Amino acid sequence: MVAYAQRPEWSSSPRFAIAMIAAVVSLSNLWRLPFLLSEHGSGAFLLVYVGALLSMGLPLFSGQLLMARGTRADVPGVIASWTRNAPHSRVWIWSGYVAVFGAALLLAAYSVVACWSLAYSLRGVAGTLDGSSVEAASAQFVAFARDSERGFGWLLLFFGLITATSARGLRRGVEPVMRTLAFFMLMALTALMVSALLDPRAGAAFQNVFAPNFEALSWRGVFEALYQAFFTLSLGSGVVVAFGSYLPVGAPVVRLSLLVLIIDLMVSLACAFMLSVFVSGSPAVLDVGVQSLFEAMPVALADSWQAPIMFVLIALVSLSTAIGLFEPVVQLVQQRSGYTRLRSTLYAGVGLALLGLAALLSFGILQPLTLLGYNLFGWLMLATAQLIGPLTGLLLCVLMGRVLARKRLVDAWQHSGEYGRATGFAVWHGLLRYPTRIVLVFVLAYAMGGLRLIEMVWQPTT
Repeated sequence: MVAYAQRPEWSSSPRFAIAMIAAVVSLSNLWRLPFLLSEHGSGAFLLVYVGALLSMGLPLFSGQLLMARGTRADVPGVIASWTRNAPHSRVWIWSGYVAVFGAALLLAAYSVVACWSLAYSLRGVAGTLDGSSVEAASAQFVAFARDSERGFGWLLLFFGLITATSARGLRRGVEPVMRTLAFFMLMALTALMVSALLDPRAGAAFQNVFAPNFEALSWRGVFEALYQAFFTLSLGSGVVVAFGSYLPVGAPVVRLSLLVLIIDLMVSLACAFMLSVFVSGSPAVLDVGVQSLFEAMPVALADSWQAPIMFVLIALVSLSTAIGLFEPVVQLVQQRSGYTRLRSTLYAGVGLALLGLAALLSFGILQPLTLLGYNLFGWLMLATAQLIGPLTGLLLCVLMGRVLARKRLVDAWQHSGEYGRATGFAVWHGLLRYPTRIVLVFVLAYAMGGLRLIEMVWQPTT
């Protein structure tokens, strides 16, 4: 096994924060949260969402960093270092393997969306996107998604980029590339935001996004807010643990977690406002499927200078999220096999590329192969988003809140500088034991269809 001491650390805590933000800002910030705000009461939904981020997202995110920092281990190794003397330690260690397995499956599915993003960024810059009508944009997207030969080229490019980044290690690959991606994402988002603020539709869009409408906030909206708060921070994929393992022992985990949470929220709200401006007055409508980005945006931004910038932003976000998801997989292969970083990255990249190719072909020649109405891409998304992710997050919460020795957590907490006071620890640990765990139970139940089952069984009588 590779010695942990040979592995590098982040060059500074701010650079870790930049890389972590780039990893957790995903396409759901660009598409899913804006759609949820418009569907579930705008500002009313936002209040529940922010409350979930503070009561569930912040404690769990900072807790994962607290466990991981200074270990220089993969996800199962981090959990093993904390559970050697705990009851059922093997069960907890296996939860780390499940988290990495979920990250691998999610990356395989995400690679398909990333292929679409890369292709559309080039088409946006070249001005070849058909935005004449919703029907034309939809037909263009369907034709591209089913073109397996062309998609295969984009898949190779995508995995080539993330493999080349990861193979160079933390200091020479992941850290500088994530900083560069974050910079260009900021530039693109700033340009789009300025144009949205100067647009005559900005006032109406601001009302649509932020004005609270509690009558439109149903129980489904509340559960969607909890679900979105969990996934926007990548809490169940092992990414936080993998990146956090490179932090020095004394890194201020709560301050860093709060910084990541605030910027992630700001990006999400900026995207919601921006899309509300661009979509307003056009026939394009965002819906719950990620494909709506590729069908609605060409119409909403037809013949405008914002279109290429928007699709370049989507491509940058896809790459940064993928690099984050790839890291726990590479860590696991390297430390469990003893291979070099380069060899481990190549093996992980080839394996995931093959799985991603199968998911890509599920829209083409493998399209007839379905199970219960879902193709391979659909099953990969279901397995990660509705089972593995929420379950892993809940297990980590129970581990930190109920299983690990309180004294050891206090000792680790005291390395966080100004957050070492007893009151701060009591609040953090109390949140993990009660509201965070309860919220995660709701997230898991909702992801697995609990609310739909209740609605189906409990029908109002007339």
